[in-house]
Amino acid sequence: MAQKRHTTTLLSSLLAQSVKTLVAYIDLRVLSLACLGASSLFGKVDKPKAVEISDLGLHLLPIAAGEFQMGDDRVANTVKPYEGERKVRFTKPFLIGETEVTQKAWESIMGFNPSNFKGPLLPVEQVDWKQAADFCQKLTMRESKAGRLPAGKVYRLPSEAEWEYAALAGSTTIYFFGNDPRPLKAYAWHNLDADGRTHKVGLKQPNKWGLRDIYGNVREWCLDGYSPRPKGSLVDPVIGPQNPDKVNRGGSYDSCPECCKTSRRTSYGPGYQSSDVGFRLVLGHSLQAAAP
Repeated sequence: MAQKRHTTTLLSSLLAQSVKTLVAYIDLRVLSLACLGASSLFGKVDKPKAVEISDLGLHLLPIAAGEFQMGDDRVANTVKPYEGERKVRFTKPFLIGETEVTQKAWESIMGFNPSNFKGPLLPVEQVDWKQAADFCQKLTMRESKAGRLPAGKVYRLPSEAEWEYAALAGSTTIYFFGNDPRPLKAYAWHNLDADGRTHKVGLKQPNKWGLRDIYGNVREWCLDGYSPRPKGSLVDPVIGPQNPDKVNRGGSYDSCPECCKTSRRTSYGPGYQSSDVGFRLVLGHSLQAAAP
C-alpha cells in the first residue's frame, strides 16, 4: 500500500513538472511572437529577394531598412553643411544594382549608345541626369506592362542616402574596407590603375553586401541636388530635390583615392555629360526629384 502511494506521488510530481515545462514553453513562444509583433510595429521589415533582369544582364541586391551615420565630420567647417554627419533612418527596404548600368542594358531600353568607351559590359556613360531618370522610367513602364514589377515599386536613381548606406555595407570607416586607401585597387578602377578609361563592370571585389564598382569606374548620378543637408535626424531623405545641380557619387576611373571616399559629394548642372559619369539602378518606393 505504501509502495502504491509512493508511485502515485511520484507520478503526480512528474505530471506537475511536465505541465510547468509546457506552460513555460508556451509563455516563451508567446513572448517571441510578441517581440516579433513589436519589431513590426517599430518598422522592422524583412529584406526583399534579389531581382534579376535577365535580358538586360542586371542584378539587383536587397538592402534591409535600417539606420546609419551619413557623411563625415572630418572635413573643413565650410564643408560640414554639405558633407557633415547626419543620422539617417530608412523605413522601407530597397534593391540596388550590383554594378552600374551597362551599355547593353542602356541600349536595349533606349535604342542608342552615347558612350565614349564602347563595349556591352562597360558602364554606360555620357548620359546626363535627365537621361538616366528617363531610362528608369522606361524600364518601370516595361516591367509593369509585363507584370514583373512588384506592387508599389518603381525603378529609379538612388537617393544619396541609399547610395551611401549600401556603399558602406554596415561599415563606419572612410571606405567600406577601412580608413587606409591603399587597398583601393582591389575594389575600384581609379586613376592609379584604370589606364584612363572605363572597364567591364563587376571585375573588382565587392563590399560586404555584394555591391561592386561602388568606387571608381564611373561616377553615379543620385536623385539629390547639391544642397546643404537639414540638421538633425533624417528619415528617407532626398536632399535638395528641386536643385538643378545634381549629385553624383563614388568617383571614377580618373579619380584619386581621396575623391573616391564614400562621403564625398560632387555635382554637375543640367545637361552635363562625361565619359566618367553613369549611374546605378534602384528598385524601391517612389521618391520625387525635379528634373534639371
